[in-house]
Amino acid sequence: MAEDKRPFVFEGEGYEDLNDALLSLEREYRLSYDYSAIEKATSIQEILDVVYKSFLNLDKERKEDCTSQQAFYKLKSVLQKYNEEAVITPSSQLETLISRENRIATIGMIDGELGFKLHVLRPKESLEITLWAVLLCLIIMFFFIPLYALVGSVIWVFVCQSLYSNAKEFKVETVGELVKQMVMNNYFKSRRDPNTINEQELRKVVVSYLADSLGLTEEELLEAQFG
Repeated sequence: MAEDKRPFVFEGEGYEDLNDALLSLEREYRLSYDYSAIEKATSIQEILDVVYKSFLNLDKERKEDCTSQQAFYKLKSVLQKYNEEAVITPSSQLETLISRENRIATIGMIDGELGFKLHVLRPKESLEITLWAVLLCLIIMFFFIPLYALVGSVIWVFVCQSLYSNAKEFKVETVGELVKQMVMNNYFKSRRDPNTINEQELRKVVVSYLADSLGLTEEELLEAQFG
């Protein structure tokens, strides 16, 4: 019997999460939404149309070239400086290309050459789970022992900053996955000419960005409904 997979429904805090994701995208790309159209939207498709139009309003020359291809060659040229003998393809494993020993420094230099941060490193999964479990405990503690919870929260912030600034685990596994992340988060800077835009790619970029921000798959976002 086929599984009855119901669509994701935005309701309650889900609307707040969607709003936060839209604001993040607006700030990231310096967009200007038609908020009256967003308020009247009755489906995710209508919201995507608003965001799409705001991209088209940017002063960018239209070009029908592939951003992913350009981003790959841009990243490849930088990666080869740190691993000259490697044959770099979209399926190349980042773990083998960038040694763990100097990974933080190397990623920092790659960020500098690309002109934007990749945000590709994270702590070990077990540490992240522990970190967020402690935060949940602090939130609960706040209702019973607020002073201890406040002190614990300050310590938690410093520990969190330390863990992420010293993180060495990759968020993605391959060069191709990193290219997709580059295009999603830094579309214009990933292009050969940042003053150009490919209209055919925009909706894919918007969907990828919002889905990633909301923790949904692209299919789940496109099929989502409003409660």
